[in-house]
Amino acid sequence: MKLIFASFFIGFQFITHLCLAQIGCTDPQAQNFDPAANWNDGSCTYATTNYSLQLVTDFPDELQENSGLIFYNSNLYSINDGGNSTDFQELDTQGTIMRSINVSGSQNIDWEAISQNDSTIYLGDFGNNGGNRQDLSIYRVSKNEIVNNDTVTMNQFWFTYPDQNSFSNSSNNHNFDCEAFVYYQDSLHLFTKGWQNFYTKHYVIPLNAIDTVVAILRDSLWVDGLITDATIDTISERLILLGYKNNGSNFYTSFVYLLFNFPTNDFFAGNKRRIEIGNMLTVSQTEGITFNSSTSGFVSSEKISSSIITIPPKLFSFNFQSYFENSQSSIQPKEEEPVLVFPNPSNHELTLPWSFKNLIFLDLSGNKIGQLKSIEPKRTIDLLALPLMKSNTYYIRNEDTQKAVKFLFQ
Repeated sequence: MKLIFASFFIGFQFITHLCLAQIGCTDPQAQNFDPAANWNDGSCTYATTNYSLQLVTDFPDELQENSGLIFYNSNLYSINDGGNSTDFQELDTQGTIMRSINVSGSQNIDWEAISQNDSTIYLGDFGNNGGNRQDLSIYRVSKNEIVNNDTVTMNQFWFTYPDQNSFSNSSNNHNFDCEAFVYYQDSLHLFTKGWQNFYTKHYVIPLNAIDTVVAILRDSLWVDGLITDATIDTISERLILLGYKNNGSNFYTSFVYLLFNFPTNDFFAGNKRRIEIGNMLTVSQTEGITFNSSTSGFVSSEKISSSIITIPPKLFSFNFQSYFENSQSSIQPKEEEPVLVFPNPSNHELTLPWSFKNLIFLDLSGNKIGQLKSIEPKRTIDLLALPLMKSNTYYIRNEDTQKAVKFLFQ
């Protein structure tokens, strides 16, 4: 009888807590906004939304195959894709090329993206239209070098996809092309271009990668198109994916996905809002995007040239502030802000920041996954004894103190 009562009491506490931490859509702009929700579950849906980019200028032909864009030190930096030089260009915000910076010792097999952190610029040589490349790589260039030098040195490492088994040439008919990545939380995050199924897959590569590393597959998202670049504002934790879609007869329309209010490193678990930004006749083929603030930035497009039509490469600006207004609801109850847990990610043993006797494990939607009890207070737990799925993120709640931590089981 005592055991039954204890189980009932614990269950009652758990249900009561979930009632207090109401789960649902927390974005007032969404169609299914729940004003009672204070724990965002990523379920928000939005009406079709159109936005007109502001044209800054037509690019010169030196940037006709630009593919990637970052904003650094009040200027823009861009690259041209495969078959072009091993230079990247520094531009002012009006689109005027100020100089070209050569990456000594590099090779432009198919440069498709450029990213950065505080000290380093990363160049992604991972374009893979045929799906048969086995030399995917990323270059590192020191920001200190580019300040006063037009030729810079580099450091290169290679990577593979864990789920790619075939390398036969199947041009534009596979899911292992990539044109987008960002730096976030000490890792590089890649977003693929899914020619075959119009999903983008999210892979992670640790920043300390050397030689050849196997990327970690984290998640996937159906975007109904092809992702060509990404940008992140790490202060507001907002990520934007840029892409385009063939609507038939090679008539392309462009879009962005605004990803925000997500758990750490789990970009697809938060709000996902698609914004249509124009067709090929107005924006050409969109290839680069970058924030220059938490709500605004730039989009670049490459030249379209055919026997029927020629559209020059372009630079646009955007301001998405109105889409983020009143949308900064907590991804979790305020009393459960994450504290240090290590190692994180973990694949076996995990050490908590406090002692416990009674733990409950929850997934990101608040569903109870498991429970762990201890007669004596302890801080270390064996994750392999729990029904957890690899590459998933979980909450651990101390039922004695109601404190919680978040971790990735890898």
